[in-house]
Amino acid sequence: MVNILLSLYNFDSDWCYDTLKDIIKSNYKVLIAPLSYHEEWLKDNYDWYNTFNPNNGSHYKDIVSPFLSYGITEDNIYWINQFEDSREIILDKIESSDIIFFTGGYPDKMMDRFINYGLVKALENYKGIMIGSSAGAMVQIADYHISQDHDYDEFSYNKGLNIIKDFDIEVHYEDSIIQNESIRRCIKERGKPIYSIENEGAVLVIDGKATMLGKVKKWLY
Repeated sequence: MVNILLSLYNFDSDWCYDTLKDIIKSNYKVLIAPLSYHEEWLKDNYDWYNTFNPNNGSHYKDIVSPFLSYGITEDNIYWINQFEDSREIILDKIESSDIIFFTGGYPDKMMDRFINYGLVKALENYKGIMIGSSAGAMVQIADYHISQDHDYDEFSYNKGLNIIKDFDIEVHYEDSIIQNESIRRCIKERGKPIYSIENEGAVLVIDGKATMLGKVKKWLY
C-alpha cells in the first residue's frame, strides 16, 4: 500500500513531482472522497454541486488539477457524493479505483462518516494509493492527535483508520508554540515519532516505510 500525507493539494509541485511521477500513473482511476466538510456549509446536494461540479464548482479545480499534471484525465476522476450514492455504490467506487483522495477539513467528521456509511473495513483493506491533505492525511493515522487551532478549542487524541500505526503527524506546521507543545506531548504520552509537515511538504509511505518530501521534520523526542 502507498500513502501520501500532505498539508495542501499541491502534490504536483517541484519538491515532490519527480518522486511521485513514478507512483501516480496516467491511466489510474481516482476516487475523490470529500467527506471532511462541516455540515453547516455542505448541507445538501445543492451545496455539493456548487462546491464540486466540474464547470464552476468552488473546490473542483483545486482538487482535480494536481492529478491532471500526472496525465490523469478528468474522465478517470470519480467522486463520492454522499447525498446521492448508496453504500453499495460507494463501495463499488472504492473497489474499482487505483487512488483514493481524502480532502482537507475536519478529520473527526470524516471518520464519523466513514463509520456511518460503513466504509471503514473497505478503506483499511484498500490496496491502492491513498492520498490525503490535512484532515485527509490525519485520518490515515490509526491514533492521531488534533492540536488546538481556530477550528478546535482543545488538544485531543482520536481514532483514525487502522493503517499507519508507527507515527503521528502535525499538518500545516508553522513552528508555533501550540504545535510544538502538541508534538512534545504526543511523543511523551504515546512514545511514537511525529512528522511535522509544512504546507510544502509530504510524507510518502510505501509498505510502512516513510520518506520525507519537501519541508518535513521527524521528531523523536
